[in-house]
Amino acid sequence: MESSIWNNALKLLKFDSDIDMITYESILCKMSVAHCDNDVLVLAARDEYSLNLVKGQKLSKNIENAIKTANNGKTCAVKFILEGDDNALNASVSSEKKAARQAKTEMTTSTGLTGEFTFANFVVGDCNRFAHASAVSVASKPGQKQRNPFFLWGNSGLGKTHLMKAIGNEVLTQHPDKKVIYTTCEAFTNAFVACINNNKYEDFRNKYRTVDVLLIDDIQFLIGKEGVQTEFFNTFEALIEAGKQIVITCDKAPSNLTELNSRLTSRFQDGIMFDVQPPDFETRKAIFLSKLDNESFTLSDEIIDYVCENVTTNIRQLNGAFNTISSYVTLANGELSLDDVQKILLPIISPNKKKYLTPEIVINAVANYYDLTPDKLTSKLRNAEISTARNVAMFICRDYLELKLEKIGQIFGGRKHTTVMHGCDNVNDSKELKSQAEEIYKLIT
Repeated sequence: MESSIWNNALKLLKFDSDIDMITYESILCKMSVAHCDNDVLVLAARDEYSLNLVKGQKLSKNIENAIKTANNGKTCAVKFILEGDDNALNASVSSEKKAARQAKTEMTTSTGLTGEFTFANFVVGDCNRFAHASAVSVASKPGQKQRNPFFLWGNSGLGKTHLMKAIGNEVLTQHPDKKVIYTTCEAFTNAFVACINNNKYEDFRNKYRTVDVLLIDDIQFLIGKEGVQTEFFNTFEALIEAGKQIVITCDKAPSNLTELNSRLTSRFQDGIMFDVQPPDFETRKAIFLSKLDNESFTLSDEIIDYVCENVTTNIRQLNGAFNTISSYVTLANGELSLDDVQKILLPIISPNKKKYLTPEIVINAVANYYDLTPDKLTSKLRNAEISTARNVAMFICRDYLELKLEKIGQIFGGRKHTTVMHGCDNVNDSKELKSQAEEIYKLIT
């Protein structure tokens, strides 16, 4: 939150019917911002009279409401001090920071959520665009029949849990009166076993069947636990019947959970399902750059592209690569070369992965193979020899570098994606050309 929030709040207060113009101009407009962050805004009054007129009075509520509106509905603590009173300033900030930490701890304890997973810091790409859009919609209007349950599936480390927790945090922001619980399937199982052992089944049922939004992670761990499956089915039915939202993650599609009770898997398919795919190059690079934005060092484009081209499995692996590089940057005083990074990431980038390639390397290799100059492959020339070489180069970029057709078209002289597709298909349909493409790829790797 910026100090400009107070300036915007003043504009709103000017039209507040509870505030006369004399109070507005002589008291409110004379107040200054002594401290401002996401948790607390401290306003300084110029004299004791002004402070007493505001602090603890009805006017303070008008000010708090205006600040909340100016801050896009986000609440922060508003404190009032006398201008120049540093002790009061420090005490106000310290007490509110402590209260904010306690509130966050209480929220984490009661909901299972932590504040770092939001839609704002979730990087959207082609691999997760529709899942993200639907998650935002679910958070805005939880419990809608057509999106209930909301089922996300895919391999580990692709962002399913981030999206799930972002839904929970957004619901609490937009609907602070709603009860939200995040839990893992393992924690749900342990809680159920404990309630049976302690004969506190009613407490367990009241916790999980009275929520507005239930977020349950890794539902595949219900497999082999017949008693827990029955309890979860009953919880599921109770929440759906009451119009409450359920969000589920899993490592498989519901249809592939053959070891799970069929009455559960059939209900998982009754809402909306999304397969969260591994991030493509563009998404990996966006994630990497977003992490780099929060650091005090920079990396060359060559290093960034190398990492994002080669660390392809999941987001956790990409985060691990970034953290490893970050540690070495500190030790090397910011001096890291591409060779250094290649050595550092050798344990992360497995030997069977494709080696770091760029379109330029491919174009040079293909041109050399067909005894042409590289510029001819990106030119407008269309004779048979050049077209064949160009098609092979585009095929390698598509099938080995996994570049998008639009990107390949830009690289090869601004060609349309349909032209690139047609050229790649020509190579794919020709046993001879496909063999040559494989030979060139082996040569450059």
